[in-house]
Amino acid sequence: MIPTTVRRARFRAGPAARAVLLAWGLSLAGAAHALAQNSVVIIPGIKIGVVGAERPQVLRTRLEPFRRRLSDDVGTSVQIVPMKDGQTLIDAIATKRVDYAILSASAYAMAWKLCQCIEPAAAPRSADGTLSFRAVMLVKSGAKAERVEDLKGASIATSDGRSVAGRLLPFAELAAAGLPPSAHFGRIETTTGPEAAVRLMLAGKVDAALAWSSLDGAMEAGYSRGTLRDMVDRKAFAMTDVRIVWTSAPIPHGPHAVRTDLPPQMRNRIREVLTHLRQDDPDAYDAVEPVMGGGFATIDHAAYQPLLVLVTPPDGEARPPATPKPPG
Repeated sequence: MIPTTVRRARFRAGPAARAVLLAWGLSLAGAAHALAQNSVVIIPGIKIGVVGAERPQVLRTRLEPFRRRLSDDVGTSVQIVPMKDGQTLIDAIATKRVDYAILSASAYAMAWKLCQCIEPAAAPRSADGTLSFRAVMLVKSGAKAERVEDLKGASIATSDGRSVAGRLLPFAELAAAGLPPSAHFGRIETTTGPEAAVRLMLAGKVDAALAWSSLDGAMEAGYSRGTLRDMVDRKAFAMTDVRIVWTSAPIPHGPHAVRTDLPPQMRNRIREVLTHLRQDDPDAYDAVEPVMGGGFATIDHAAYQPLLVLVTPPDGEARPPATPKPPG
């Protein structure tokens, strides 16, 4: 455990600054008093909550290059606090037991809904440069359906109830648009994931399927990443075999979120460290972000607005999200 420390930042006026003060007619004693009043900045330590598959000490060891870099650059102690699961982490940042958390998009929405006391510092970009992806609804290219409205009474294959892109967010958006899936579709087939859902659709066993895609890059290649790209690469189908009839709002990657009661200068410095981390310290970047290869980018709360529907049922009370599964 790394103890929390308090550091003091001292301002020393250089010759030019002193000349300006003298020109303004301030006495040296008055200037010294003014400087003393503003020279001490209390910088608390930072506790970072993280959920990992590894044992706590293994997780701390893996994240050590990142912890050290953040501590050096922000100028305060940094402590990694392993958490057993996402719900524990959500509770920890909402109740101020940690100051900083690495969250999924839905976990960020839940934590914000509970306390409205956090903000995203930055989120990782994929190697293709994208910060988000979308749920997509597919039919075979020869199908009559051109829009989701045309699928009234049709069958659809989805991922299970833990998949944000494969079921949760699309169903919530459709319901909000006046197309509740349980009433709109004649049959909903739950599968093991988006590829299984698409295969059922291609085999003619269902009329439509939910998958995910960046919707960025070359369409004929299946875009830059996602279910479509993976299946096109494996020659499971060509993009001319399918048609997209509906897309969700963008689903941003999960952020590094900080509590808003941290000093503004500290929050800004954390943001700067993250957005330059890949270039400045590749080892620290790989330690904290082993999956996404595109570096961090700033992102604001508005990007996560579509996820709030997942944690707020019609009665308006916040509820925990299901433990999310990766989109693929």
